[in-house]
Amino acid sequence: MKLRTRILTGFAVIVGLFVALGFGVVASQRNQLTDQLDARLESVVPLRPPRPTPLDGAGGNGDAAPATQQVQEPISDLFIALKMADGTEEVTVRGQLLEVVPDLSGLTNASRQPMFFNVDSVDGSTSFRVLAERAGPDGGTVLIAVPTTDVDETVQRLTLAFATAALMVAALLGLIAWWIVRLGLRPISAVTDAANSITAGDKTERAPEFDQRTEAGQLAGAFNVMVDQRSAAEDKLRQFVSDASHELRTPLTSIRGYLDLYTQGGFREPGQLDDVVRRMQSEAGRMSSLIENLLQLARLDEEQPLNIEAVDIEQLVGDVVAGAIAAHPGRNVLGEVSGDGRAAQVDQHKIAQLVTVLVDNALTHAPDASVWVKAASDPDALTVSVIDDGPGLSAEETERVFDRFYRGDPARARTTGGSGLGLGIAKSIALAHGGELAVTSTPGNGCQFTLSIPQR
Repeated sequence: MKLRTRILTGFAVIVGLFVALGFGVVASQRNQLTDQLDARLESVVPLRPPRPTPLDGAGGNGDAAPATQQVQEPISDLFIALKMADGTEEVTVRGQLLEVVPDLSGLTNASRQPMFFNVDSVDGSTSFRVLAERAGPDGGTVLIAVPTTDVDETVQRLTLAFATAALMVAALLGLIAWWIVRLGLRPISAVTDAANSITAGDKTERAPEFDQRTEAGQLAGAFNVMVDQRSAAEDKLRQFVSDASHELRTPLTSIRGYLDLYTQGGFREPGQLDDVVRRMQSEAGRMSSLIENLLQLARLDEEQPLNIEAVDIEQLVGDVVAGAIAAHPGRNVLGEVSGDGRAAQVDQHKIAQLVTVLVDNALTHAPDASVWVKAASDPDALTVSVIDDGPGLSAEETERVFDRFYRGDPARARTTGGSGLGLGIAKSIALAHGGELAVTSTPGNGCQFTLSIPQR
């Protein structure tokens, strides 16, 4: 069941319960008012007139014509009548406030127990509440009645009030349902439609913009951000695959070219074959190095666990500096370590590789520059900076320097054998340690790469 259907069903149940409550209250009020009428009728019982009896004549011989009791007309709405056993009816009390009288013609004599019931007036315009009770052993019945006009009007007003309240509640719930559907469910439907369109292949589809103060608006915004990030990640992946394919294609093309030339009869002169094999070996080594770098990036992206241990940072920096001097004789490479402690909790192999990449990058791309490796290790953080006084980087290069396969100068990078993965690997190693690797540089003022890894 859709959320919209559940909401509308819930609101319908609320209205139904309110209507049922109204019926219950009205019925209870009617019963209470009817009970009050019954109590009033019962309170008249002591005033019930006796059955009329013949009046003695002047001679007292019992032969005089019978006389009946005169009808009383008090200022009230009370009606009392005596229904004889033979079916005749005699009114004894008729209040002056009565405009009509009850229709008692169809009533039979009551049983021994008092009984209450309703009858209409003679003209059918009013209802009366009647108490019927046996008047004596001869079977006569006393009928006491009062109009139910006040009760009917009260119940009518109460019913009207509840009906009006029910309509107002239904209208309010309808307005709330419309508001929820418009501000809550419609954005969700729009996001669903956008997701279906993207799944169908329309990568440019996005959810409409909604009020960000609502959860649905925030959902639509988050969905668009997610789709944009996914699109950007896919673009990066396609670019990565394209660059990796290109990097692998270059040495493979070279090796295949040498082999094709050999099969066609080339390289038959003395010494030529040895030179070709050397070049093929160099290209194969370059391809192997690229594959190793790609595998390492894949492992870092998979967040494989690191071998964290206490590492002597002073010794690590000293080894990196010594290796750089050995690989680049005559270059000025200096190391400096400070801080409260000399040990840090890191993966020694990965951090040594990171620092080596930074130093080699500086030595390669700033041929005449000096390089400083400065490290500070204390209980809070490990900080390593690699600084050079070379030509520096432009704003675009600074922004993209950690992108994989990015080269500020592609031609020069190829002459040095670089693939554009070194700084990307260094960045991934820093992130794997929960740290950060940043660069600051301006053209003509050198570069500074700073590694920061928290120790707590």
